[in-house]
Amino acid sequence: MADTTGRPSKRARRSAATNTSRENGSANGSTAGYKRSDTFWLRDGNLILVANHNTAFRVHQSVLERKSEVFKDMFGLPQPQNADPSSEGEEEEGCPVVHVSDAPEDITHLLSVLYDGDRFLTQNAPISMKTVLALLQLGIKYEIDYLRDEALSILQTIYPPSYAAYLEHCQGALWVTERTETQDAIVVINLAWKHGLHTLLPGAFFALAKLSNKELTRATNGSGSSSSLTTLSLSDLERCLTGRQTLQQQYTARFFFAEQIEMARDCTQSMVCSEVLESWWDGHVVYRLREIFNFNFDVLEEIDWEGGLKVCGECRGWHELDDKARRMAIYDRLADTFGLKEVVQGGLDAQAADED
Repeated sequence: MADTTGRPSKRARRSAATNTSRENGSANGSTAGYKRSDTFWLRDGNLILVANHNTAFRVHQSVLERKSEVFKDMFGLPQPQNADPSSEGEEEEGCPVVHVSDAPEDITHLLSVLYDGDRFLTQNAPISMKTVLALLQLGIKYEIDYLRDEALSILQTIYPPSYAAYLEHCQGALWVTERTETQDAIVVINLAWKHGLHTLLPGAFFALAKLSNKELTRATNGSGSSSSLTTLSLSDLERCLTGRQTLQQQYTARFFFAEQIEMARDCTQSMVCSEVLESWWDGHVVYRLREIFNFNFDVLEEIDWEGGLKVCGECRGWHELDDKARRMAIYDRLADTFGLKEVVQGGLDAQAADED
């Protein structure tokens, strides 16, 4: 795969000076200038992974090869032409050294699941958002399908693809920790475009649309990290702002029945119900216009029909049922709302859609 290199496993010559240096390194938790991983330095490991040129992991080659054909192929690759010649056949403590370009934190997440998967991949055990995103990216990069699919499944509970799934997971995967509302959706959007995970896009844009104007504007500049995944592109910002306008319209349209004083066909208290509906429109929509314009509302909020709408039982039941259908339609049409319908249906590839 791109940006990952292998090292031949032939034994390098060792001088007395080199051996002394390595012995000192073993004493202070470092290996030939690399920092040893606190979590994965397994004394019976037979392979050393060096992540991002600085952190070393001593692991088992057979475990990585069993899980990933990419790892298996990588360990047999020759040194790339632009590599440091001094690292040819690099070996530490009798183990071949293989360099990968991934962040040490991400490799730690990956190894944690490969070695302790039963503890990490269960909805009964907390898992951090950073781990989920790392597993998604490394699962794709190293073609470990079950990790990619598990991460995707978790993300679909946070950014559900349908209203039925939204209701089922309305608490947004409570076992996923360290979530950041102002950043997670942007990372997921960028990963979805990059890897063609288009079913995540509507839910992620919906989450992004809930940010305040200030947060949404700042999102275009990223989180301050070097990763481009935290930066929202201008085209996606435009997509989000356009979608927000549609959501504002859909929210007010939910309550047109009150403005138009629509009553059930078998209403039993038409005089009372008409007065209640007129008053309810003013209180629930007109007096909240400032909040609606600033997007300080929940487009899918559930109404306390029994306590908040003092109309007859027939009118209340009719409006409650109709509003449920409207909320379902709002969520299930998110792909349309954010101009993603053709993308989600597979009519366009991610790159072409992003350039529109």
